[in-house]
Amino acid sequence: MEQNMEQSKYARIGRYLSGEMTGIEREVFEQEVSTDDNLKSVLQDATRIWDHQDEPTALEWDVQAGWNRFSEAIQPSQPPRLITRRILTWSVAAAAILMIGTYTLFFSNGVPVTYTFDQAGTEPVILKDGTKIYLNKGAELVAFPFRGKERHVELKGEAFFEVTPDPKRPFTITTAQTITEVVGTSFNIRESPEQTHIFVNSGKIIFSSQEDSTVAVALTEGEAAVFKDETMEIIANPSPNVNAWRTHQLRFVKMPLSTVIADVSAYFDRTITIENEKSKSCPISIPLPVGKEGIVSVLKKIAATINAELIIEGDSYIIRGGRDCL
Repeated sequence: MEQNMEQSKYARIGRYLSGEMTGIEREVFEQEVSTDDNLKSVLQDATRIWDHQDEPTALEWDVQAGWNRFSEAIQPSQPPRLITRRILTWSVAAAAILMIGTYTLFFSNGVPVTYTFDQAGTEPVILKDGTKIYLNKGAELVAFPFRGKERHVELKGEAFFEVTPDPKRPFTITTAQTITEVVGTSFNIRESPEQTHIFVNSGKIIFSSQEDSTVAVALTEGEAAVFKDETMEIIANPSPNVNAWRTHQLRFVKMPLSTVIADVSAYFDRTITIENEKSKSCPISIPLPVGKEGIVSVLKKIAATINAELIIEGDSYIIRGGRDCL
């Protein structure tokens, strides 16, 4: 209990110094400080550290200039080269990191805030600049203070971003292996230990390797890419269901059965098998979006389009029979 109270005290100090407190919270906190000498002393020490932080080094890259270079020089067989970037350096400061339901004292990199997926709700994380971030199950986001010309977050797992436009302050997202640089756009990033996948919903982005900035692609609306084994590959015909986990809608318009089943499997997190190899290329079109109903209802609709049968065995589903397609 005592340790939790101590962590809560430092967390409140971190929120006070970073401007995270609301007006009422700030007023209550300042009244408490005026009557608590110990709290006042800790706040004074933390303030001295805070006031002596260096401003973050200005970013060297220019997203628009980088995009222009891509447009002029990109060749299918030759990866484009991005301008050099510097790593931001921050002085150590007394800070707190906010997690779901808990506060943890953290002395590093200003006042980063950690958000995790909240299964009970679908509301996005809203950052100071108005950027909205929707986290998928198991995802974790670390948002660093927006200072100077820098807007930066780190992502583990999958998230959909709606970045508020600001040409003077590019927005960067780092995963374990990649960097995504944007000014204002919406896109989906799915990060795993094996690969990082990105789909651009609107606007344009630059997607690159952390280790080698020449391994990079410029993407615009409707385009996608995957980074794996230190190589970057543009996905020619990305599935329209990349954001289904957020929209709760699956759409199938002249898509091969194999792609349709892959999307359904990912959406419901279930194993689905197509027994007839010759049916995998059959085009599937379902006029209305599906997904809000259960997996059985969705698979029955898909199976019916090729005259196949749905077999259920425990948590596994089998598409059996159906017509052959070239």
